[in-house]
Amino acid sequence: MNHYHAILPLPLKASVAAILIAFSSGALAADDDLDPEVLRLIKPESSVSLGLGSVSGDSQRYGMYNGQHDSGVFGIGEFSFVRRDDSTGTWLRAAGRNLGIPQAELRVEHERQGRWQYFVEYDQSTRYSPYTFYSKLQGVGTNSLTYPNTTGAQAASNVKLVDMNLERQNVRLGGNYLFSPELEFRVNFQNTEKKGQRPFGRGTPSVQEFLVEPIDWVTRQLDLVLNYTGNKLQLSGGYYGSLFQNANNQLNINGGDAALRSAASPNIPFSVMSLPPDNIAHQFHLTGAYQFADKTRGTFKVARTLASQRDAFVAIPSPTGAPPTGGLNMSGRGELGGRVDTTLVNLGLTSRPTSKLSLLANVRYEDRKDNTAVTRYINITSTTSSTDGYNEPRSLSTLNGKFEASYQLPAGYRVTGGVDYEEKERSVNGVRVVGYRGRTEEISERIELKKSLSEDLNGSIAYIHSDRSGSAYGMLQTWNATTGNFNPGASYSNGMQPIYMADRIRNKLRLFTDWTPLEPLNLQLAFESAEDNYGAGRNYLDIGVRRGNAQLLSLDASWTISEKWRLNGWLSRSVTRMDQADGNSVATLWTASLINRTDTVGVGLRGRLTGTIDIGADAMLGRDSSEYKQAAAAANSQIPDIRYDQTTLKFFGRYALDKDSNVRLDLVFDHRKTNDWTWNGAGSSGAYVYTDGSWIYQDPNQKIHFIGLTYNFAFR
Repeated sequence: MNHYHAILPLPLKASVAAILIAFSSGALAADDDLDPEVLRLIKPESSVSLGLGSVSGDSQRYGMYNGQHDSGVFGIGEFSFVRRDDSTGTWLRAAGRNLGIPQAELRVEHERQGRWQYFVEYDQSTRYSPYTFYSKLQGVGTNSLTYPNTTGAQAASNVKLVDMNLERQNVRLGGNYLFSPELEFRVNFQNTEKKGQRPFGRGTPSVQEFLVEPIDWVTRQLDLVLNYTGNKLQLSGGYYGSLFQNANNQLNINGGDAALRSAASPNIPFSVMSLPPDNIAHQFHLTGAYQFADKTRGTFKVARTLASQRDAFVAIPSPTGAPPTGGLNMSGRGELGGRVDTTLVNLGLTSRPTSKLSLLANVRYEDRKDNTAVTRYINITSTTSSTDGYNEPRSLSTLNGKFEASYQLPAGYRVTGGVDYEEKERSVNGVRVVGYRGRTEEISERIELKKSLSEDLNGSIAYIHSDRSGSAYGMLQTWNATTGNFNPGASYSNGMQPIYMADRIRNKLRLFTDWTPLEPLNLQLAFESAEDNYGAGRNYLDIGVRRGNAQLLSLDASWTISEKWRLNGWLSRSVTRMDQADGNSVATLWTASLINRTDTVGVGLRGRLTGTIDIGADAMLGRDSSEYKQAAAAANSQIPDIRYDQTTLKFFGRYALDKDSNVRLDLVFDHRKTNDWTWNGAGSSGAYVYTDGSWIYQDPNQKIHFIGLTYNFAFR
């Protein structure tokens, strides 16, 4: 059995306790002569909750994010402290949540209303992997891994590796100061540390080896803002900066498959892998609004961002054989010289020329310019290469425009119509290694009818039509190192374009209603349906995405049975379908009709048994399923469906000891079941095994029981 302990840093816990003691003593003494009922009405309420919780069973999925990953007993701690100095209008607030588990949150805030405020926040979270890893890999958690020189089937000598957990600790400091009613300064600083490990790997189509990436990252962000609020003019401008640092710039692998330790050509060992490099970004921004007239208002935003990546390249080991012609790195550079400059301009105008007519117009332009140094890194000798050896810069500019008009009709109806436009320009210079299209543009028309201000029925219905097209598809071409030019008429791997670039016509219908047929009964219905039809295929085989559709239905109901009892329920269904095809000839063409369905239904009950006992219960059933429905001209094995089921039952009971304290009992049963064959395999196939013998497992049938008992006390 594992036991959790409060994992806050000791100095921080001591500081919070000291603050609570210092500010609570004396403040209460001044109110000793007040009637308790009067004190209850005029003084802010503080509270403390202390208790114990216990989890039993396999909670790998249930505990991925809530800190209850392992079976065992853990502490439950929560507090909220509020004090107000009536003479100065000064507030002190402190709060803490999840203090007994690795998801703790703390905040202390001091404020004088209308003048200044500052705060400090601390929170932590752990993401636990839902999988179990078995491998002979050594050095997990460091940037130096060692593998025995072995290949083959699952090895009995494999050992269970440490959990692939990712821990995050975040500290945030900030505040604001009002120089005058019109002028305010704000500052926020955030330091985020992430540590742990996550699955990684290396390989070729015939050799796959399991690796683990060490995570030791620090991200720092600084936000400085000066706000001005005038009668007609409002301005907000400042600086935002971010800095990312990785303690490990490369992963070193010792041992493993010989084919990966020293590839025959170009004799460069695949035993060093680069990890995310350090980078930095600076942004200067100004946002404003101006009231031209009582019913006309303009807004704008301009921003300039400079992002760079100048971390040194990883150290490439010496080749095992003769080095390739031109050396390992022909660029002569020790770092990328990465730089992306982004310019953003946004202009908006709203107006209400009459009491019934409202107008809105907006235009937004963003230019992301990739100014990374372009250099030849690889010496190409082939006459049919897919690259010329230079790195490929990728710039993108986006233009968005919107116009909308809304008119008030009789009987509480309002009709709204609008047109949206989006144009994207992508850089297409140089040899491309992925499919591309230089320009895409999309126009959307929408109309919506709303009904409001009714006592029993309100809602809206909207229809949106979108049409996306663009320039000709760019053909990926092979490069001839001898001639220094593209090979005429030679192309490769260009049949399927990315889905976000393809021609598409989309029709979407959206409906929402809020209906109260009876005074104690309220119903809310939301429905959305979209139909996508894509343009002709990218060659005579019509391969790529062809059509798709999606539907979302959500129904919520609440029924006030009596003054003491309330019942609520909900159900939702989402279905997404996509038809696509792939292949490079009639003989290899295959199609897939992909379908994903998610269904959820739940019911909840809240009530008061007696004057001192409250109870509640919730039940939820959910299923997520994926179907592939493949068809092929040639014989092809079918991919089995994947299904995830979840059943969760919750119950709580609360007994009031007096007006300011109570005891609460919580019970939870959670059952998760899956037939996901991705790692465990399907039928007699068994688990997927890497060529080094490593394998990964997830429990297909997980059940947990949780019980928690807390004491809650409120004071003033």
